Amino acid sequence: MRLILLFLFSYTVSLPDIKECRELMDASVENKAVAQKFYDRLKTVKETDQPVLVGFRAMSELLLCKHVVNPFSKLSHFNKGRDLLENVIKKDSANPELRLFRLSTQSNVPALLKYNDAIAIDKKALINWLTHNKSKDTADVVLHKRIKTYLLVNKYCTAGEKTLIKKL
Repeated sequence: MRLILLFLFSYTVSLPDIKECRELMDASVENKAVAQKFYDRLKTVKETDQPVLVGFRAMSELLLCKHVVNPFSKLSHFNKGRDLLENVIKKDSANPELRLFRLSTQSNVPALLKYNDAIAIDKKALINWLTHNKSKDTADVVLHKRIKTYLLVNKYCTAGEKTLIKKL
């Protein structure tokens, strides 16, 4: 009995770090096997865990729906991912990575899903975040670069906004 208890207490599921999550997420866009791995690594994340990890879990659901064939599975993963993402943004609305997740999702999902109501809000929040972090040593240089890169290719940013973003 003691051996069983020792085993249960010593067994912890290690969650991936932010760097690994970003790598898996990026590769999941085009690779079904990686999307499945990304999903599997994050499916144990609870809504009470660190907000950015919950955001990555939401993205794993959303990216998995891109690769599944069954329309009901697609919709199920989409709804779970969307709901997780919306809930975690309500809890941590100032988190730029979560805003980037929603902007990239809403910019790319079919209009039929009617999930595009926060594009302007998230774009503005991200440009504002870049503006206020341009002269500071930001704690996450990689995130800063990811946001800039995404906004520069996003079809919803105007030429004027892109000029500003390039300077940040």
